[in-house]
Amino acid sequence: MRKFMMLVLMPAITMLGGISAVTSASAAPSSHLASLSLMPKSASGLCLEVADANTGNGALVTLWPCTGAANQQWNFVQGRIQSALPGNKCLDVRSGNLGDGAAINTYDCHQGDPQQWRLNGGRLVNGLNDKCLSVLANNFAAGAALVTYGCNGGPGQSWMTS
Repeated sequence: MRKFMMLVLMPAITMLGGISAVTSASAAPSSHLASLSLMPKSASGLCLEVADANTGNGALVTLWPCTGAANQQWNFVQGRIQSALPGNKCLDVRSGNLGDGAAINTYDCHQGDPQQWRLNGGRLVNGLNDKCLSVLANNFAAGAALVTYGCNGGPGQSWMTS
């Protein structure tokens, strides 16, 4: 099983820029890849962050200068992007919105489509609306909002890890 997981996960990890460590891939619910930061390729020094390290449902997710803090660390678990903060929260399309501009927040992790993400050429595509995780209006500034938007290959839809 461990070898199978590595063969399946490594191409996906490479598409996002790679990571330096992988934890054990056992059947335990807590197993996941090592925590990493998500950054737009077009915005040096900015990371995807749970605003104010909020551990409640509906917490806003924004861009903020990278600090390496837990609210900027993410784990890829069974197709979900899980915050490293306590509380088992995952990147979520707010209220199951299918349209362009759907807000991104964190919510209790579940297997539903609003929390399913897949890699496609450095983009993160949501399983609910088939739209890409996007920096709203390509506004690469601290506090910039994140939304889903039709995949267009724009700079606000290309992500890397560290």
